[in-house]
Amino acid sequence: MTLHRVALASLLVFSHTTSAQIVNTDTLVKQVGQLQRTTQQVESRLGQSISAPPFSLSTLPPISELVTEPLAKLPKFLPIGPDLSNPILVDVEVEDGFRAVENQWIVLADPHSKQVLIRLGANIESSQYYAGLGLTLLRFTVPVLLNTKQALAKHLPTDTFATLDRNHIYQVQSRQSLPIDSHTRPDIKLNNSHMCETLLRIGMIDSAIDKTHRAFSKANIKVKSFLANNLSSPSLHGSAVASVLIGNTAALTPLLPKAVLYSAEVFYRQSEFTQGATLSAMIEALNWMLEQDVEVINMSLAGPDNRILERVISVATSKGAFIVAAAGNEGPAATTVYPAGYENVIAVSAFDQQHRAYRWSNRGDYIDYSALGVNVLSAQPRQGLGKESGTSMAAPVVSAALVCLLAEHKKHNKLNRVTVLTNLSDRAIDLGPKGRDPIFGRGGIERN
Repeated sequence: MTLHRVALASLLVFSHTTSAQIVNTDTLVKQVGQLQRTTQQVESRLGQSISAPPFSLSTLPPISELVTEPLAKLPKFLPIGPDLSNPILVDVEVEDGFRAVENQWIVLADPHSKQVLIRLGANIESSQYYAGLGLTLLRFTVPVLLNTKQALAKHLPTDTFATLDRNHIYQVQSRQSLPIDSHTRPDIKLNNSHMCETLLRIGMIDSAIDKTHRAFSKANIKVKSFLANNLSSPSLHGSAVASVLIGNTAALTPLLPKAVLYSAEVFYRQSEFTQGATLSAMIEALNWMLEQDVEVINMSLAGPDNRILERVISVATSKGAFIVAAAGNEGPAATTVYPAGYENVIAVSAFDQQHRAYRWSNRGDYIDYSALGVNVLSAQPRQGLGKESGTSMAAPVVSAALVCLLAEHKKHNKLNRVTVLTNLSDRAIDLGPKGRDPIFGRGGIERN
């Protein structure tokens, strides 16, 4: 043993250098023996430590539980576009932490207000009539000194000002993407039932869909982009939501196998973790849906209350559209998000396979229904399948149930909005506290 040799050599040296002293050899032998035993114990413990398996990364909790700042946190000033020195738009933080296009506003148009704004130095971005909605809207950018409601209120007529709001930016409502479990056999259907097999059409206002993905090889998808200046739209979120509705693989069963999906692209990439959609793009998308006679529109997005958005939603629903929206993923203590928060929008929260509320799902009196939104099998990049969580994934389940009910009512010539919504409530499974509650709403909507 190394330590043994060192100790023995030291003792021998000591014995030579102290020849004038009497050395007790029995004592020396005992000391050497004790040193040897101690050395063996230390070496044994070192060997056990080295042979122990290294710390496993699999024991770490999910990254979403470790971070103290949201992964979707954005800078206050975010230029968007391929040339950041000359951006297509500038995405900025505004009141209450929400986001909007820098210095840009929307209002119901009238000739007088337009002239007032021009005299004030505003740049008119568009003055457009939306035939599906029957509305003319004015979108404009103001100088910095006029970039508040208080400042604009001093110059605009009262009736016009009542419809004024920012060109806010809304965000997707999925929180995480996980690879499919390694033990999942691809030949087994994980979601094993259709909602209905009726020929119908359904709308989705979201990001792009990767139409080359194997999940959509037999799908009928009508696509239109509403992004300014040919800005590209990421496809991860839109593909995931669309695959719940119409995706079909050995492991993935579509809710609506015979549906025509009208896909409106409104989201642009803000960062690797989030996408944004301007209110102006959402308005154009809703208008297109109405022009295409799409009656059920899924909006897996959320953001601030907005006067123009409320007006547009109200008009769309008065013309017969049913709008289903994700309730938000900011947690139980979060405030109401929109469009889900509007009275005539169907707000959807999320639960898991055991009907337990998704821990990040918003809660409140505005929740209408809930659906499976945790670890939902969906289309992922590079032809893959994965598990996505969020109220974004729950909303299409309710949209599918609603469009199936609507088709059934049409078949029997009993089309009535109140009756359709009543039947949807009858279909819901009461979860949580008895009756309607702020977690599950009127109850859960299941695939079958």
